Amino acid sequence: MVSDVLLQDLLAYVSSKHSYLRDLPQRKPQKMNKIEFVELEQLQPDTLVHAVLRVVDITILTEALYSYRGQKQRKVMLTVEQAQGQHYVLVLWGPGAAWYPQLQRKKDYLWEFKYLFVQRNCILENLELHTTAWSSCECLFDDDVRAITFKAKFQRSTPSFVKMSDLATHLEDKHSGVILIKAQILELVFPITASQKIILNAHSSLESIYSSLPNILYTGCAKCGLELETDENKIYRQCFSCLPFTVRKIYYRPALMTIVDGIYKVCVHVGSKLVEKILLNISPDWLNRVIAPPSEVTYRMVAADLLHSLLAGSGAPWVLKMQSLFVLDENSYPLQQDFSLLDLYPDDVKPASPALL
Repeated sequence: MVSDVLLQDLLAYVSSKHSYLRDLPQRKPQKMNKIEFVELEQLQPDTLVHAVLRVVDITILTEALYSYRGQKQRKVMLTVEQAQGQHYVLVLWGPGAAWYPQLQRKKDYLWEFKYLFVQRNCILENLELHTTAWSSCECLFDDDVRAITFKAKFQRSTPSFVKMSDLATHLEDKHSGVILIKAQILELVFPITASQKIILNAHSSLESIYSSLPNILYTGCAKCGLELETDENKIYRQCFSCLPFTVRKIYYRPALMTIVDGIYKVCVHVGSKLVEKILLNISPDWLNRVIAPPSEVTYRMVAADLLHSLLAGSGAPWVLKMQSLFVLDENSYPLQQDFSLLDLYPDDVKPASPALL
């Protein structure tokens, strides 16, 4: 129980320290008796859902520990799917971790999960399912109508197929799901604080990109990726949600990528891992290393050249694999549209800059 006085104090503190949070749009709260079964392609972050899923694989992370009811538990992650080849992550927490033995015995079976929380992975920028205190699971028999319906849809799905579309058609269809778009990359914006950001585009010189690279790095928790602040003695604070895990790691900051296809432009969320892939998997803690002594060329120079080539005004288009999310009202008007980058490839027809291949 939390007293209203403490809650008011907390709200006053957050309002003074993080005033930009007041500008976030109001969310309509869900009612527990109106939670719906969803298709994984139509997941919306920060919502509770029910889902019928096929368990593809089960992984226990030996290095990820957390406390539950005074005991240490390992993080259990399921790979699940509803369409062939389209995998999602379901993380079992707390009492949900006790499902592991029965799930392991009946892997590849169909399961009905209830009261799962949809959460965005801040590093990969993809959506994950997480169990809650209310979650439950049930293995479905082959003659169950829910299993029959699932298998009918599953067999119609095409393995490892992602629809290629153009931006104009996709914005008109307002379809949530995974798509391929051929587009040109115009700009990368790296938010540093609520009021500070680094903007890189075709007008950015190679020197300015080079000098900006240290500022697009941050030190975070090696387990969850949360950025860690420092105290007055420049000592990093701990990530309390991951204690006793205290290892730190350097990350690239997530970015907002502006892409253009014809006359249409959209902004795409790019996670830390995808920023690293754009930089040919140059680890953020390698930037100041020399590539091959006695040469004086550093990985930071290479990374700056890669970004400069990527954002060049005459740059070739790229094929972008994206997760799109549309929230529509009753008249199919988009209240929200959100795009997250899952992968990117040079265009097969017009190869990208040799520096990036």
